[in-house]
Amino acid sequence: MKCLIKYAVLFLALMLANWCLAETLAVTQTTPSKAASGKPAGMQEEVVPPAEPDAIFPAVVARINGKPILGRDLESLVRRELAPIGNPKWEHLREDYRNQLIIAGLNTLIQTKLIYEDAQAKGMTATSAEVQAELKKISANFQSDAEMNAALAAQMTDRETLERELYQSLTVAKYIEEYVNKKITITPEEIAQYYTGHPENFQHPDVVRTSHILIRSGETAEQDALAKKRAEALLARAKKGEDFAKLAKEYSTDATASRGGDMGFNSKDMLDAEYGEAAFSLPVGGVALVKSDFGYHILKVTDKKDEGLYTLDDMKDQLTQFLKNRKIQEEQAKLVKQLQEKAKIDILIPLGQQ
Repeated sequence: MKCLIKYAVLFLALMLANWCLAETLAVTQTTPSKAASGKPAGMQEEVVPPAEPDAIFPAVVARINGKPILGRDLESLVRRELAPIGNPKWEHLREDYRNQLIIAGLNTLIQTKLIYEDAQAKGMTATSAEVQAELKKISANFQSDAEMNAALAAQMTDRETLERELYQSLTVAKYIEEYVNKKITITPEEIAQYYTGHPENFQHPDVVRTSHILIRSGETAEQDALAKKRAEALLARAKKGEDFAKLAKEYSTDATASRGGDMGFNSKDMLDAEYGEAAFSLPVGGVALVKSDFGYHILKVTDKKDEGLYTLDDMKDQLTQFLKNRKIQEEQAKLVKQLQEKAKIDILIPLGQQ
């Protein structure tokens, strides 16, 4: 899902900073979704499938404590990076860029494997119910099974692999919560110190704060009509006074759903044109339906500010999250380093020869 923000600036980065651990750690080694033993996806014996004839990498590209990192998983990560630039052919890329993609992908896969294996060793696992709940949320973003399958295929994956990845990423999330997040505290003094020490980050032009509920556009005229109908029904409910944040958490397909659809403060040129035009024309409390390239937005204006300086109160929540995310990254880096020092890691592909 593309973001509405068009341009990144320092103060907006502070407000929108959200380190996406689940995305970073979601891709892991490929195994069948279910086994005869009935174990949940991710808990069976690992199977190494042969590399496809046109695969970039061999079947196994690395081993950690003897366990494989699969070439198909590395290629999947590489392809996801290349998708936004039109999926150029691998052999047409500069060698230094290929090496950059390989190193970044291997680092992600190795870190995932290290944390996941340690989580299992400590008895941390996701449950089948948790995996199915996540699958249900993902499925709700698609009009049909066929549409979901097509989207997964475009990402070089399928439902079985998705289920396994969810099992492992949820397991990793539990581990990170226990061994990283619980160590993190942010004091009012730290927040105030950062605010006073970086005044240039909090200057702003005329800005508006909005919340929104995003309903994805349909890929066909019929699907789009259904999407518009859903959006209009939600707009009517919002105008009647239903809790907007609750509606966003339940129905929005945007990443902001978890925080009630809150987009934070944005200047007009930082928003999609249609969205920005509506946001700046509405009064505080106003609600409207807007169509953009991203889909149908039920947006609500929650605040407006003339050009000036954000106050500490304005930025307290965003700064707390920003500083917490920064500490989380630092703690996870320490954790991964400790795990790497104890592990036997063998890289099986020579860089520069793919």
